[in-house]
Amino acid sequence: MKTISTSRFTVVKSVRTPVSQSLKLFLPLAIALVAGLVWTPRSASCAQMTIEIQATVSLVEDADNLLNNAVHPGDIITGMYNYNSFAVDSNPLPQVGDYHYYTASNGIRLNVNGLAFATEPRNVDFLLEVVNNYENLDNYVVISYNNFFSVSARGDFVQNIIDWQLDDPTQTALSSTRLPRTPPVLSDWESIFGLTISSTGEDFFLIRANVTSAVRIR
Repeated sequence: MKTISTSRFTVVKSVRTPVSQSLKLFLPLAIALVAGLVWTPRSASCAQMTIEIQATVSLVEDADNLLNNAVHPGDIITGMYNYNSFAVDSNPLPQVGDYHYYTASNGIRLNVNGLAFATEPRNVDFLLEVVNNYENLDNYVVISYNNFFSVSARGDFVQNIIDWQLDDPTQTALSSTRLPRTPPVLSDWESIFGLTISSTGEDFFLIRANVTSAVRIR
């Protein structure tokens, strides 16, 4: 069985049976009617970040044809990830910031050629990790451990993982382990591992891509 994880400080966890359900917060209709738009509190707007990304597929490993030839190198992945910028670092190392999320407003969702790969909203286990000057590297890592995939490996024990890692051997991309409120500047980083979508069980597939755009939209 293959295991995919790019973080040097975390381990891959098992994926439970996905249940697709989103949690949303609705503001009173009266406010929308008076203001003519949907209003959110300033604190909530500042806290919740949404980063929209686009990536180009560079590699597809699918010996069992689980993807049914639906994804090829050169195809475009679109999506976004969400996180609360008020999260607290849980890693004791001063060079590493680990920001864990377990609620449905946080996570990642990706689409490619009609296939969806997304954080399971009822079982969120999402990590944003920033590494500053550790073992001669800066790193920016996003990992979702519990995910719903349109297509996944077969078997009783299946791991569906989404991860994105950026590396900077010059150690100039980051100046601290504070949780960023802006997307990574891609030109400051190397994409060695890139964006990876993998499903491992009795069979296996992996999609690797290079992120070409990362823009904050909220």
